[in-house]
This record gives sequence, C-alpha cells and structure tokens, in this order.
Amino acid sequence: MNQETFLKMAKEKFKKRIELTLRKSHDYATDDILSNFKRMANLAETLQIGRPCWEAWDMALLLLMLKIDRLNNLLRNEKKPENESIKDTELDMGNYSDLLSGLIYEGKEGK
Repeated sequence: MNQETFLKMAKEKFKKRIELTLRKSHDYATDDILSNFKRMANLAETLQIGRPCWEAWDMALLLLMLKIDRLNNLLRNEKKPENESIKDTELDMGNYSDLLSGLIYEGKEGK
C-alpha cells in the first residue's frame, strides 16, 4: 500500500471513529466523556473484583483487550459476523485506544 492510499484510508477511518465516539458517548457517558470508565472502576472496586484498587484506565484497557480478542476471533474464524463487522471492531479498537489516552492524560498529567 502506498503512502497516499494509506493516508486516505486513515483519514476516513478517523472521521468514522469520531462520529462513532460521539454517538456512543451519548448513550454511555455524561458530560464527562470518560465517565463510564470511571463508573466501571468504582463498581469493580465496590464488588471487590480481582484487585484492591481499580483505575478508570484499567477499564479502558480491559475493553480494548476484549476488542483485540474479538478481532482475533473474526480474522481467524470462517463464519461471517452477524452483529459487529471487522471494520466496526477496528473502529472500536481505535476509539478505546483514544479514550485510554484521555484517561491516562487526565490521571497523570491533566491534574
């Protein structure tokens, strides 16, 4: 793939990822776009799941790992996906990575 083709593809995917992030944040988040990860961390800690203290970025890492596992299954499985395509999974992976960056920035540098 040449550079021009790659950049065209990357720009289009980025545009789709932003649109998807805005739609999903409407459903899952408050005015704080990272609020669902913070709630999940509080819930995991309250339920004493796995470790004594969870951070919001732990939740984003967990969801990113689930998307990576899903993509792995989709790429290796011969069945056609019925609910979430490979392209949708790729977009979600990029969005979770961006959200993870926001959580890391907010927790480590943004204070």
